[in-house]
Amino acid sequence: MKPADQPRVSVVIPAYQGGRELLQAVGSALGSRLRPEEVIVVDNGSDDGSIEALSERFPDVRVLRNGCNLGFGGACNRGLALARRLEHRFTLLLNQDASLDPDTLGSMVELACRQSRAAAIGCLTLSSHARSRGQPRLLYNGSWRRWLPTWQRLPGLSGSASAVDRQPRQVHYVWGHAMLLRLEALSEPGPFDPGFFMYYEDLDLCWRLQQAGWEIWCDSRVVVWHRQSDPARAEGSCPRRWRMKAASSRHFYRKRHRALPADALWLLHNLRELMPLVLAGHWAAVGHIARATLGELNRPAGSGLT
Repeated sequence: MKPADQPRVSVVIPAYQGGRELLQAVGSALGSRLRPEEVIVVDNGSDDGSIEALSERFPDVRVLRNGCNLGFGGACNRGLALARRLEHRFTLLLNQDASLDPDTLGSMVELACRQSRAAAIGCLTLSSHARSRGQPRLLYNGSWRRWLPTWQRLPGLSGSASAVDRQPRQVHYVWGHAMLLRLEALSEPGPFDPGFFMYYEDLDLCWRLQQAGWEIWCDSRVVVWHRQSDPARAEGSCPRRWRMKAASSRHFYRKRHRALPADALWLLHNLRELMPLVLAGHWAAVGHIARATLGELNRPAGSGLT
């Protein structure tokens, strides 16, 4: 893409206690061959010194500091609102524990320019530390809905990246760790729903964009590296993360169905979460998700979860 033809592009990184990983994520964005016009870090109240270190190392990066933790979607929404005021055409959302290859941003923007109805674009995602059969481990190469829409079909998940399909394709979901958004597409469905503090807000946004007539794509020609440390899972199970997942998955179904059918689907979702944990003997996680489910059933409607 010639510089004269380059659309206005920004990168938004939601941050919380980001440490050195935040510096690496920002550095990878600034090191893109298609250099973003702005890198915007939206901090959710970090007190680990990461924002001070960021401002010292990258003084030109814009930092928006929230007075409290707004969650993933809330932080992204602040950055997206600024990008729209600056009249940017595309914004890449990037996790603080993810990093871009130099060609990734340019390739995603080129695909967005070529596919005029593409509202959200992801890319091939590989684990930055885990390996499968000597090759980087695949985390994402497109996601499709199953009959239970929060349970996704993810071809090749956790396998070796050596034999994956590297062609761009339409998908159902792009995950928020590396999501390029066409800002004009957000006019009708709006940005992230603040009712999701964490988890499933990206699936909800993709669903709403498709309902508004837009397309979702995965650019598998290029890579983002993701540490993918999710303490909600398996050996490192974290009760708080399971509570957030329970609240967000229930909110997802209640947005689309009446209360009783929504809760029936939500309980099926939780059962499907439990099954592989039981089979693998991850009993701490089994206990955490069971308690999270019961706690969510007893939580007053409309009460916040942070």
